[in-house]
Amino acid sequence: MTKLEDTIAEREGSQSEIVRQALGEDIMTGQLKPGEFLSEGRIAERFGVSRTPVREAIRSLSGDGLVTLRPNQRAVVRGQTAAEILDQFEAMAELEAACTRLAARRRSESVLARMEAAQAECRARADSTDPHLYYVANVKFHEAIYEAAENDYLRSETLKLRDRLRFLRISQGHLPGRLAGSSSEHDAVLSAIREHKEAEAAEAMRMHLIVQGESLRSMLQHTDATGIVHLAEMQPGFGHSGSYEEIAE
Repeated sequence: MTKLEDTIAEREGSQSEIVRQALGEDIMTGQLKPGEFLSEGRIAERFGVSRTPVREAIRSLSGDGLVTLRPNQRAVVRGQTAAEILDQFEAMAELEAACTRLAARRRSESVLARMEAAQAECRARADSTDPHLYYVANVKFHEAIYEAAENDYLRSETLKLRDRLRFLRISQGHLPGRLAGSSSEHDAVLSAIREHKEAEAAEAMRMHLIVQGESLRSMLQHTDATGIVHLAEMQPGFGHSGSYEEIAE
């Protein structure tokens, strides 16, 4: 690839992720209904992009189980069942626990300092009414743990599922007291990592993710008789606030 081709590919990849996240939120909040056709042209016009990043976003959503690609390449909204969502959180809990176990064993003082700094941000933002602000600090905390684990393959797989669940993880932060609870759970994880207590650290992280999944149960509403669910609206603008650029920090 030439430098220009690299630049174009990078820009389209970024655009694709923005479109994917926005459409995923629309599906999970019920703005886009199961069975609804996704028009590439209309989506491209909405976001001011070409059809290439839109196609990439739709393919990603298909991989996430939120969209069905039919033989004629027409994409329709599918959504997810409560069981599918909770299964993903269970899998995420095990991946994060594995990262945390290794982080407790291998962490360096420099990466530990980054965890401490990120957690200080989480504590400072735990009283915020905007979960997006907390999530920015939360990402820094978790990614420092992934780095401390020193396992590139595990880190890569964990990030894939983390990104897939991003909106849902932010959403449960709208529940009263959830951000404060999350910060307290981080403290338990950090304390165990600091003391090189591998099993304790892994279990604390596992419970942290399981609590997130269970918190979502009260927010899920059935869309129809198929079992597909969407997130109940928690406050005005829910699902459409926050900056993609800020969250991507």
